[in-house]
Amino acid sequence: MKISTTDDCTALQWLTPEQTTGKKHPYMFSQCQASHARTIFPCADTPACKSTFSYSIRSPLPVVASGLPTTLDSYDPKTKTLLYCFEQKNPIPAYLMAVASGNIGSVQVGPRSWVYGECEDLVRYKDELDGEVEPFIEIAEKMITPYAWSVYNVLVLPASFPYGGMENPVWTYATPTIISGDKSNIDVIAHELAHSWSGNLVSNAGWNHFWLNEGWTVYIERRIGAALHGPAEFDFSALIGWRALEESVKLFGEDHEFTKLITNLVDQDPDDAFSSIPYEKGFTFLYHLDNSLGREKWDKFIPHYFKTFAFKSLTSLDLQNTLFDFFKDDEAATKVLKHDIDWEKWFFAPGMPPKPKFDTSLVDVCYELAKKWEAVAAGDDTSFTPSPSDIKELSSNQLVFFLDQLAQLPKPFTPKQVEMMADNYHFGDSGNAEIISRWYGIALKAKDDKWYKPAAEWVGTVGRMKFVRPIFRGLNQCDHELAVKTFEAHKTFYHPICRNQVQKDLGL
Repeated sequence: MKISTTDDCTALQWLTPEQTTGKKHPYMFSQCQASHARTIFPCADTPACKSTFSYSIRSPLPVVASGLPTTLDSYDPKTKTLLYCFEQKNPIPAYLMAVASGNIGSVQVGPRSWVYGECEDLVRYKDELDGEVEPFIEIAEKMITPYAWSVYNVLVLPASFPYGGMENPVWTYATPTIISGDKSNIDVIAHELAHSWSGNLVSNAGWNHFWLNEGWTVYIERRIGAALHGPAEFDFSALIGWRALEESVKLFGEDHEFTKLITNLVDQDPDDAFSSIPYEKGFTFLYHLDNSLGREKWDKFIPHYFKTFAFKSLTSLDLQNTLFDFFKDDEAATKVLKHDIDWEKWFFAPGMPPKPKFDTSLVDVCYELAKKWEAVAAGDDTSFTPSPSDIKELSSNQLVFFLDQLAQLPKPFTPKQVEMMADNYHFGDSGNAEIISRWYGIALKAKDDKWYKPAAEWVGTVGRMKFVRPIFRGLNQCDHELAVKTFEAHKTFYHPICRNQVQKDLGL
């Protein structure tokens, strides 16, 4: 059977040389999650079904695919291509099938890890990731089970990649926005690595149970961070996540179907439900189980869970039943699970969950500074005079948290106040995508027209939906014509998944 894709294929993005760093070679990459594999090849495009994969791909440029390399054939002068072969012996769902081809090179960053990317950028990528990946793997293996995929590589894709990362086995796809120069954004790698267990090894059986993939992954990611940097890091990351959860619930509405852990996706595109909710509400539920059962008991359950469902798919009810069965001889744990955990409410209630009690030691200084700016925004009499020294000792992640606090103030800033902040803190000059995207959000909310054009120019250089969609929504509220003009100018740059979502955001 001969098959081919069309221009309507939503899983593949074909980039011209001008859209790459080197400007000399074309580039192609796939993004099959949630249900886009069917646009490449006939398949049971559901995470409930898993299979092994083998790949035989001819290309004039280097190829990677979600398996281990097996053979490399000789050069064919007729097609000017090499045959690249890969094999994935572990069963995976179709959405984890991945392929990329371009001017790709690699450099080793750990005993079982390489970073791949456009050759022109490899030095930067190595500087950011060298020595960082293996500690992540070792911590996760100690907590869960041995790593099942042999090697763990990271492919840093061109800027149009729509997500922070995609957990394709063997080769995690990553956005170049994680390369900040100070290693402050490489927790994305810890997240995608965690998917090697939650999502890849053990998968949700349907996208209505997506939280099983993402909630577990966020939980593991934060345990890795705590093991490396101390317990306060777990809570610090969770507080940033809590803010993202609040924003997503506010965007959908507190009673919206998509704010539930288990969602009804009948006749719904899973991409429409995508947000931080399955990540952060899912994490909050698992952290609630952790606290309710006690860390010692919970940590005994974690490897059991992943061994029980290894290379299988499950539903939320399967998780619940497995917990009951594992603790059936523990009277105290059984009481907690049956009487103290409101499963129905956690699974099906919309809106925000109960907020855990987090350690705020790493964010208290951010709260304090945000309160001073809240008084400025409110027009209260205040002796506060902003100074560059206000943020001199804050880490990049603390700056992110501070900006998140400002974004949710009840009264937006005036343009004059925004300029006062810009003059002292220089957020608009940041090379960190997490910081500058939030800065543009604050400036747009204040309707400071000085920042309309810079925000529009910047959003044309990144494809990560986490940044692109909020900026376009902010531009749309400030200057609909500029938002549409910007989108039309760059829509071929954006991945089809991102392009479709922004079109809906702009009402096009």
